Amino acid sequence: MPREIVLSNGRLSVALDKYCNIRDFSYPEEGLENHASGHPFRIGVWVDGIFSWVRDEWECSSTYLPDTLVSKCSALNSKLKIELKINDTVYGFRDVLLRKIRVNNLSKVERDVRIFFSHDFHIYGEGSGDTAFYEPAHKSIVHYKRCRYFLVNGLTKENSGIYEFATGQKEAFGKEGTWKDAEDGKLERNPIAQGSVDSTISFRLGMKPESIETIYYWIACGENMKAVKDLNDFVKREKVEQLLLKTEDYWSAWTNRRSIDLSVFPKEIASLVKRSLLTMRSHVGDNGAIISSADSDVLYFNRDTYAYVWPRDASICAIAFDIAGFHEISRLFFGFCNKIISDEGYFAHKYWSNGSPGSSWHALIDEAGEQQLPIQVDETSLVLWALWKHFQKYQDIEFISKVYPKLIVSTADFLKNHINQETGLPKPSFDIWEERAGTFTATSVCVCAALFAGAKFAEVFYDRKRQAELTKVANRMKEAILEHLYDRNLKRFIRGIYPNGQRDTTVDSSLSFIFLSETFGPKDNQILETMKTLEETLWVNNSIGGMARYKNDEYYRVSKNTQGNPWLICTLWLARWYIAKATSKFDLKKALDLLRWTAKNSSPSGMLAEQLDPNDGNPISASPLCWSHAEFVIAASEYTEKFRKM
Repeated sequence: MPREIVLSNGRLSVALDKYCNIRDFSYPEEGLENHASGHPFRIGVWVDGIFSWVRDEWECSSTYLPDTLVSKCSALNSKLKIELKINDTVYGFRDVLLRKIRVNNLSKVERDVRIFFSHDFHIYGEGSGDTAFYEPAHKSIVHYKRCRYFLVNGLTKENSGIYEFATGQKEAFGKEGTWKDAEDGKLERNPIAQGSVDSTISFRLGMKPESIETIYYWIACGENMKAVKDLNDFVKREKVEQLLLKTEDYWSAWTNRRSIDLSVFPKEIASLVKRSLLTMRSHVGDNGAIISSADSDVLYFNRDTYAYVWPRDASICAIAFDIAGFHEISRLFFGFCNKIISDEGYFAHKYWSNGSPGSSWHALIDEAGEQQLPIQVDETSLVLWALWKHFQKYQDIEFISKVYPKLIVSTADFLKNHINQETGLPKPSFDIWEERAGTFTATSVCVCAALFAGAKFAEVFYDRKRQAELTKVANRMKEAILEHLYDRNLKRFIRGIYPNGQRDTTVDSSLSFIFLSETFGPKDNQILETMKTLEETLWVNNSIGGMARYKNDEYYRVSKNTQGNPWLICTLWLARWYIAKATSKFDLKKALDLLRWTAKNSSPSGMLAEQLDPNDGNPISASPLCWSHAEFVIAASEYTEKFRKM
């Protein structure tokens, strides 16, 4: 199920589904330890002897307060005549999730209403060895294991605390958990449980006819019991209402610092630019790690997650942050990269947010049994290229001098040496889609752009010899790309060449990098013909539209009637091409239409997925995906820049 709301302070990250259920709960680093792992923390209501979890029988909506990372959700049950209006946030300066729930009794009679919250923690992402207990001194529920403690508490507006509670076992011996115990409107007050456990609490409201009552609820996070007790006391002292307002004010001020002029756009595009920046920000750790997605539901596709730092995705996010004026975030990311890059000068496939290598499917030997590096050279290249674009805008030479020896010199040296001397092209590596090994056009132009960037950095630091060497290698590679990867019969670039010499002519949207990398100009004939072929071949010709990733893409494929599912990043690459080659405001119309298409296919809360179902437009795979949001910000910025010049 896609995530509609993502909240974070760089240490605590929480994601909610469309029913306002917590589904992801990462602490104390972005995506590293998901203590929910997709298991729902439910909200339930008991009234007039009837119990209902907030699910399909409820009319639910999820969005944010404007320009903030504070949710604005609602759930209406017409049969029960109960409406919930919910605001959630992660407090910016302490590790606590805050919730304000306004309960609206739509009935004309007085009623006894009970609101239930269940907690299906899987601490450290594991389903065993947890403890849940009732802590009477603070009248709260605590879940803990090793160095992770989570204290759950709340108050009504009249300062009444938890009404009933239960802890119990789940996922073993036929036991489903205490959330089932709640369905008779009562909790059995079992004070402690260990193993695979959950908990449920309730609040009781005596409600007058057509009245509204408020519940304040929080989950405090810490590494020991004292930490969560102190944080619980802090919340009770400072009040949830005030902490929500402080967080709202902070994010509103943050968002409106942006340097992108949104006045040329219709409201839906301008709003999505701001939402995209906030969504990306909610995926950035305090150490600069930018994870790809907080949505853990992909676990159920291949038992792995998108909560990794892919240097490629994160570099594009850094470019978007820099364009929008948030250079302090991109600096953090480049500092993170400086710490994790290998001594040889390249990046691994992907990383956890603490800098340790992530899982990988890149083999160390190729199909012929020959040794190969299990990397994607485009990822290493894009970090260096993004760093140069950062320096072009901010000229922060003191920061650059700190990362120059390792992140620039070592990277450029690796790229310079990782070349087939016979062809002048990069040696084989895995492609941008992480599916095949060879020498690919998209990878090659990224390497070429990075070599030029390395040369320009060398010039800044008066290293004339290195500048000349890197420029020479980059120029030769640019010529080699035209010689070996441009097909004169097809009149376009090909996807790539495999180690056995086989040429792959598949129409692949990653060929957009021939101009995105700025290696070639958008109006060069080779680029014009290539991009024309991409659009004609990969556009999904139905009411949904959008660009497929490549011809006959099988990843999450829904229908054989299209070349593949529409990908938002690929569609935005097409928009960026129309922007890049535009010579008049009229030429920008197609790009604006594609930006509108993207906004139309965002979720009600402004989340952009990786892919869409070509039949109904529903999100597929990770949602939100930071790469999609970053491409939207970049495309919108490029549009405004070109618009102003015309």
